[in-house]
Amino acid sequence: MKKIRYYLGQVALAFGLVILTAACGAARKGGGTAETPRTPYENRLYDSYYTEAVKQKILGNHDAAYTLLQYCLELNPKAGEALYDLGLYAIYMQNDSLGKQYLERAAALEPDNIWYRETLSSYYLSRSEWAKAQRYLEEMARLNPKRSDVLMRLVSLYQNDRKYAQAIDVLNRIETLEGKSLQVSMDKYWLYMQLKEKERAYAELRALADEFPNDWSYRVILATQYMANDELDQAKRILDEVERKDPENQTLRLALMDYAQATQNDSLYQASLDSLLFGQAADEATRVRVMKDYVSRQTQDSLHDVRIRDTFRRLLADPRSGSDMWMMYAAYQTLKKDHQDSVAVTLNRVLDLEPDNKVALQELIMINIRQQNFPELTRLCQKAIQYYPDMLVFYYYKGLAHYQLDEQEQAVDAFERGLRQDKKAGDEGMVSDMYSILGDLYHGLHQNEKAYAAYDSALVYKDDNLGALNNYAYFLSLENRELDKAQEMSYKTVQIEPDNVTYLDTYAWILFLKGKYTEAKIYMDKVVGYYEKEPQTEKEKENRESVNGGVLEHAGDIYYHCNEPEKALEYWKKAQKLEGTSDLLEEKIKQKKYIAP
Repeated sequence: MKKIRYYLGQVALAFGLVILTAACGAARKGGGTAETPRTPYENRLYDSYYTEAVKQKILGNHDAAYTLLQYCLELNPKAGEALYDLGLYAIYMQNDSLGKQYLERAAALEPDNIWYRETLSSYYLSRSEWAKAQRYLEEMARLNPKRSDVLMRLVSLYQNDRKYAQAIDVLNRIETLEGKSLQVSMDKYWLYMQLKEKERAYAELRALADEFPNDWSYRVILATQYMANDELDQAKRILDEVERKDPENQTLRLALMDYAQATQNDSLYQASLDSLLFGQAADEATRVRVMKDYVSRQTQDSLHDVRIRDTFRRLLADPRSGSDMWMMYAAYQTLKKDHQDSVAVTLNRVLDLEPDNKVALQELIMINIRQQNFPELTRLCQKAIQYYPDMLVFYYYKGLAHYQLDEQEQAVDAFERGLRQDKKAGDEGMVSDMYSILGDLYHGLHQNEKAYAAYDSALVYKDDNLGALNNYAYFLSLENRELDKAQEMSYKTVQIEPDNVTYLDTYAWILFLKGKYTEAKIYMDKVVGYYEKEPQTEKEKENRESVNGGVLEHAGDIYYHCNEPEKALEYWKKAQKLEGTSDLLEEKIKQKKYIAP
């Protein structure tokens, strides 16, 4: 019955389990069904079974509830409440045809039960069966004419079905119940416009404005609709009236900007813009919205850039400007590719005003990553962690910054703290990388067993984490332990990146330790080839730079065991000029032979 449990969870979200249970009980108590059990004993038995079914459903024992409801239906095939509950269970077990049959039978048996119709209407709405949903919603509206939510759903269905006149009738009913409102009036306006009844549409908005005579914004709304229909003279007449009566009205100023745009009246546009941005009545949200619209309307030439920056300069000098305005300026600077230092100054101002602004913190962190400013990166990440202690990404970048600063213990602390958070909320690749780097750090601190445990965790989250696979394999090889496991992991890396000299060196070295010298030489030849060849591409350059003294020493060791002692000596001497070699290298060169550690 797993499916029943899952789908019952869905109905609990949609309708409320308690409401459904109460509804079923109410149906039973409110007069029974179309046909009652035939004997007093059957009647008592039915009541007992149904009561126990409801109890088991509340307790979450849905197997038992389902079985009891089936017994109820056997006792009385026309029991509306049993049919209803079984219908829900059938639908939630994805047996839609049986579920609909049960629910529709229940609704037919009890034509005044609004709960059954509510469930059926929601069911049909969820499956886009509009006509059937409409029928049940109409019945619900008849049974409970004061439910505005039902009426609004009917309006939507009538609109979808282009039954505009019927939709208007329903909106009139809502208006009778709740009074005039902007939403209802705008809906009626739109519907009348679909019916090509423009004057009735305008009349709706005029009636709305008359309903609220002291709020001139409603008249502005009427003017904006005239503008939308290119009736500019009518719009201007209304706007002039509002300006005489309520000159500081912000809705008016927004409408005047639209009018100025429509009539290409630059002086009116600028005057309205200045009033909204710098007037004492303008609130911060409006100023931000207007500035965003102003920026989006401008062309990309340098003259407009100068105007926009000058406007920002004046706005940001105003102490009323908050973090949203500064944040918008940072976004504009980023769009115009300003120097990162300039953007950082703006973002730091955002944090002065709003220290927990997540977007500003994240943007500043990314700037400092690009600039490789690791001390500042650690400070910012620590600040971000104080406000968002459950966000894994801040621990990740803090650990990386400490790692780059060679602050191993601080890096370990950052990663460990991060990995104690809820890892389900983070990216699995990031979690894997954190464990992988933690493994490198543990190994650097000579905590090898903890390192290997960290690598194992990294591979649980991402089994093809190449860094974890390579380093895990290489560190095992340094201890000459679990070489089969090391070879398997290392081979994965060369399969995925067959031209990566670091991975090729690790794999060749493991083969060498296992005594597979000829096979090891095949892979080391590729490494040496990248080192000796003049790089032509960025990848080849990167490969050449990855070859350190330790890699060339490995090459010498492998060539020596493949009976090429002169070539071995050549690469030992080349390794001598680079970093990363073993303490035995000088002795190998002196004695001209391989010396085991």
